[in-house]
Amino acid sequence: MEDIKQSKKLLWVSALVFLAEFLGIIGWYWIFGGHAGDATLTISRYVGLNLWSTLVFCACNMAIVVMLVYYLLTQASKRGFLWRFLMYAFALAFMALSISPHVPDESMPATIHRFFAGAMFIIISLIGILTLTKATRKVTLVYSLLFTIYAMFFLICDVLRVDFFMNSIFWYESAYIFAFFGLILCPEKRK
Repeated sequence: MEDIKQSKKLLWVSALVFLAEFLGIIGWYWIFGGHAGDATLTISRYVGLNLWSTLVFCACNMAIVVMLVYYLLTQASKRGFLWRFLMYAFALAFMALSISPHVPDESMPATIHRFFAGAMFIIISLIGILTLTKATRKVTLVYSLLFTIYAMFFLICDVLRVDFFMNSIFWYESAYIFAFFGLILCPEKRK
């Protein structure tokens, strides 16, 4: 039982690590980097502006991947096979995009990053849909429904490169990622 409680804490810690790296990197570029309030850049484009931010992003995200994998290994009996498979796929895509930064030039690392970022966004939406179909608690049902609706909106706007969306991509992407952390923290099956 202690392992289960510990692994749930790790989910919270992974969300907090992401929040800290997000605030640190974006805050730096907004306050000191001359990008104050620029919502046209994605999180990854901010990260790729300098070597220090790519290294911080990569290190923090590797810690998050380790915590997520530990969670998956210790919670195997609570979630179905498909959910765990999608979460492992998420961890893999998250790790790959963290290793290949979205640098300003259109080099190979940027291309690799874009591929795995797209894959991660699709995987996140599939996890939302699956969570919605398996929800047994009202809070999880409502949250996963709202998340799935937002995920469809996000993916459609991203693929179509809708102007209002692309001009504020930072806010939409940030909401999507943080909402995903909220999704995986939703209560599971009733005891």
